[in-house]
Amino acid sequence: MENKPIPVPLEATRAFTEIAQWTRVCWHMLKAWGDPAPGSRFEQMNDIYPFEKVSDRARHYISAALEHLLMWADFAVPFKFHPEQTTNVMLRPPMALARAALESAAQAVWLMDGEKPLDCVQRHLRLIRWDLAEHRKSHLEAAGKDRVKRRDAELVARVANAFTEEQILPPQGYLWVIQQACRPDDLDLAAPQAERLWRAMSGAAHGMYWTNLDLMHVEVGEEYEPGHYRTVTVPNLLVLAEALQVGFRMTQYGCLKYLEYAGADLHQLMGPALRWLAENITVKPDADPRILRRLVRNDLQAED
Repeated sequence: MENKPIPVPLEATRAFTEIAQWTRVCWHMLKAWGDPAPGSRFEQMNDIYPFEKVSDRARHYISAALEHLLMWADFAVPFKFHPEQTTNVMLRPPMALARAALESAAQAVWLMDGEKPLDCVQRHLRLIRWDLAEHRKSHLEAAGKDRVKRRDAELVARVANAFTEEQILPPQGYLWVIQQACRPDDLDLAAPQAERLWRAMSGAAHGMYWTNLDLMHVEVGEEYEPGHYRTVTVPNLLVLAEALQVGFRMTQYGCLKYLEYAGADLHQLMGPALRWLAENITVKPDADPRILRRLVRNDLQAED
């Protein structure tokens, strides 16, 4: 059977566009802000543990998440379209990007979710030790493993007056971090929903066969052998949109919380980011570009 292209549902198209453009806005805001401001929450954390700054690691996690979503944005919703351009959306690659964004951003969200600066530092240390454990495994030679092992031992000794080694054990994996980062009130994302989508993202990224059954529409054709049929599979783009939305939601929340903890004025950063987007966005031929400019002006006036 021949795979015939089908139009992307309008609901999915809108979701793809919103994710792409707001990812760009978040990226612009993040790049516009420098070091944590004096007296900010991050400065308090960095004062507690200045050896590897909490703010640096948090920014790294958010940057990684945004980079994954920006790759999706540049593919699905580029700033400039060629008149003959066609975008063929498949399931597995964007599901892998959604998963990577969710996992990256969840580390920052969980890190920043401590009640007190010291709680955030403790989570920061746990993430560092997790990173060191994975780094150690990446070395094939004993000398490399030993170097990373010494770094871990030095960290444990450095903070021994504040934390026992058991108190700074690495997290229990990405799913655990994602579940801990879920906040139904702030993120509109509950842990069971996040787990369901994370498993779908992971299964699709790893080529698990069950994703053909749950995440694809299957059209059955001729029976070429007894009990075996030709089939055509079409991605369920509404599931893909939901997965990308969850990855973006965690990323956006983490980005804005990072900027808030760094002492930034979100309104002052949002205005230039929206203006930049308005100047670069591709507008449909039948659309009135003045509408977008008015929306940006109204947003800026509301900030004032």
